[in-house]
Parts: sequence; structure tokens; C-alpha cells
Amino acid sequence: MANEPQTPSFEERLAALEAVVRDLEGEDLPLEDSLNRYREGVEHLRACRSLLDDAEARLAELVANGDGGAPEERPLAVGDEGLEPGDDDA
Repeated sequence: MANEPQTPSFEERLAALEAVVRDLEGEDLPLEDSLNRYREGVEHLRACRSLLDDAEARLAELVANGDGGAPEERPLAVGDEGLEPGDDDA
């Protein structure tokens, strides 16, 4: 079995993005290096956004049916955090 390269985790990508930002804020890089670091940062940002989008798509919450039936799975809607089951009038 060959060693396959590991895909960086969200946390690893975020740490790399933060390092790029620190480097760019440091003002010590020549222009060409700054442009290359900026490009790397954009790649990390896009990867983070994609990972977040994937995680958001997988999130679901269990809610009880209004008729007391079995719970059903539905996508998590932003802003639903404070709702209790049955509080559909908010």
C-alpha cells in the first residue's frame, strides 16, 4: 500500500492562512514573495471555505414531527439555534 499524501484538515489550512497573513502584515517580504504568499493564502482560503461548505451541508438536526411521530432529519437552518421543537411560529 503506497503512502498517499494526506489532505490538510480545516485546522491545518486555517493555521497556514494565518501564517500567510502574518507574513504579509510583516512588510519584510519583497513584492514577488508577497504576491506568491498572497496566492498561497487565496488557495488556503478557498480550501477552508470548501471544507466549511461541506461541513454545513452535512449538518442536520433532529426535529419532532408536529403530529408526535418519529423524528425527521432536516438541514440545519442558520438562526434556528434558540428554537425548541414545536416553536415553528418564530
